Amino acid sequence: MRFAEVLVASHSRDTTTTPWDEDLRLVYDVSPRLADVPATGFPPSSSAVPSPRITAVILTCDEEERVGRCIDAMAADVDEVLVIDSGSRDGTLQVVRESSVPTRIVESPWQNDFARQRNLAFDHVTDGWVVMVDADEELAPASVGALRRCLAVLDLVLPDVDLAVCPEIADVDDQGGIYSDLPRALRARTSLRYKGRIHERPYDLEGNCPLTARASVRFTHYGYQPEVIEAKKKLQRHNNLLELCREDEPHNPKWTYYHAREQLVEDLTPAHARELFDLLSESLTHCPPDASDYVAERLQDSWALLCELALRFGGANEISHCAGLLRSVDRHVEATYFETVVAASQTLSRLSQLADSAAAASAKDGRSTPRDAGRLHELYGLLALASGRYDEARTALDQAQARGAGTRLSAEIASLRTMLSHLDADPTQVPTKQVP
Repeated sequence: MRFAEVLVASHSRDTTTTPWDEDLRLVYDVSPRLADVPATGFPPSSSAVPSPRITAVILTCDEEERVGRCIDAMAADVDEVLVIDSGSRDGTLQVVRESSVPTRIVESPWQNDFARQRNLAFDHVTDGWVVMVDADEELAPASVGALRRCLAVLDLVLPDVDLAVCPEIADVDDQGGIYSDLPRALRARTSLRYKGRIHERPYDLEGNCPLTARASVRFTHYGYQPEVIEAKKKLQRHNNLLELCREDEPHNPKWTYYHAREQLVEDLTPAHARELFDLLSESLTHCPPDASDYVAERLQDSWALLCELALRFGGANEISHCAGLLRSVDRHVEATYFETVVAASQTLSRLSQLADSAAAASAKDGRSTPRDAGRLHELYGLLALASGRYDEARTALDQAQARGAGTRLSAEIASLRTMLSHLDADPTQVPTKQVP
């Protein structure tokens, strides 16, 4: 039976019929390649779910404030903690030694390479599972016990499959979102190894992503709090590592993607946006159809980033092209957003042009009848209203009413006033422009 069929059967049952049913439901999504893998351990020969040996691996450098809570939160889910320290000068190692979980410490000088530090774990753990946990993360209280249960049932159903498990990493207070695609748990005897000085992930020997299973096991991440970023100078380290990656692999487009993404700030000038767009576009020419995942894994995200950059310099044609690429891989939400922004901008621009034309003509009543002049003033007001020129709509209404017109424009303004009155309870939703 395919693993996907095992999962569907487990999730479709109304009640728990076996001791491992509930644990299997912790796996809520799998990569296509893992879905097709035969579940050689299914049906299990025993109703018991043996517990595997689990080692949490934590990279540290001056983490005394958080590492203790990180370790203690996993007390029920791991058998030991392996700390790989790159030169802590505070009390980090003392906190580790005093924790409630058995620990080992490996001291390894920092060499500007997160992948190297993580891969050291496989030299020191040879049995069970390795779970990579950052020192500024904590297993959520609701997930205590779930990590062990999830890995145990995967051992039961897929005992010999080289895979990676992705828990949910949630930034505290929703500051950065929830990530469910980060491989964190691997078998100790895996052939997978991490690559990348930063944004490191595990890959097989050909540089392709592993078979993955997403699990309802949540860690809370505290590292993106502004005070933490500032205190640990994360942005500076991050940028330095990115530059090293670009130097090491100048033709790997994913490093150009990260470089461009880091510079996508609110005050990015059109000229700089154009420069980054061209840089990223050129880098994608080094990503052939048969490129490994290590090279191509940010290809689709690059198309979305190109759309963002093109918005900054008004590149309607560029957005149309890149949005089409997004649609080709079923990223319809992003494609629709960018296409709609362009269409709306063009529409508003045209409405504003028409308003200018109507305004110019309405200023020259000439030999027109009051009825015709009133209709034109009203049309000018409707166009001004539609294009956000609210102050002009009020003046146009006065001119139209003076000539016996303006009924429709008056009704539109009244409707807008009514709508805004319903938003008064939440002033943050009221437009900043003054509405007549």
